[in-house]
Amino acid sequence: MNLQETLKLIYQKKWLVFWLTVLGAVLFFDLIVIQEPEYKASAKILVVQKQVSGQDIYTISKSAQYLTRILKEGIYSDVFFEDVLKSPYQVEIADFSTQLKERRKEWQKSVKISIVRDLGLIEVDVFYPQKEKAEQIAWAVVDTLGKNHQFYHGSGQNVEVKVLDNPLVSQNPATIRLWIGTVFGALLGFLVSLGWIFKKGLKINSSLEEAFNKEASFLDGKSDFSI
Repeated sequence: MNLQETLKLIYQKKWLVFWLTVLGAVLFFDLIVIQEPEYKASAKILVVQKQVSGQDIYTISKSAQYLTRILKEGIYSDVFFEDVLKSPYQVEIADFSTQLKERRKEWQKSVKISIVRDLGLIEVDVFYPQKEKAEQIAWAVVDTLGKNHQFYHGSGQNVEVKVLDNPLVSQNPATIRLWIGTVFGALLGFLVSLGWIFKKGLKINSSLEEAFNKEASFLDGKSDFSI
């Protein structure tokens, strides 16, 4: 299909495009409204490696990136989770699923780790429906990482973990903004409608082309027979 045919087909199906766009917006709006609100507790941790004689800035930067990635994976491990339960911040196994597979998913969903490249900086964001519990989990993660980080990188006393920002919990639940979700849903509905229209248009074109080829073959055969 060329551009003119495409635009013509979209115009013919304009009401389909309109209603699917509206449907996508409404569905995403409803999903955001009915989802359980979660509070966000944030903290920042700096991973510092003691400089060894002969090391340049580039080597230190690469080492910091490696260390933060290792610690990030460590935080998502079962060993780290068990250490969090042992911390004095009242994080309990009942706060998460008792099934190991589901618990791992819940832990990764609740604890989001971001790495600031080249700086050796780890940002910890904890999401939980209860405000107090979100703060407790964040403190437990920060404390556990500070005490047990050597277990994960094996660099001994050459690496220090320092808390730059103590955990701070949001006053209001952290949710996706309604207008962002609504716009995204509308865009998704619009794209789905275009995909359906294009698929239908290609099928129609294919059928017409097949019919034309059959008609052309029939006429050619009839012409040969007359001769």
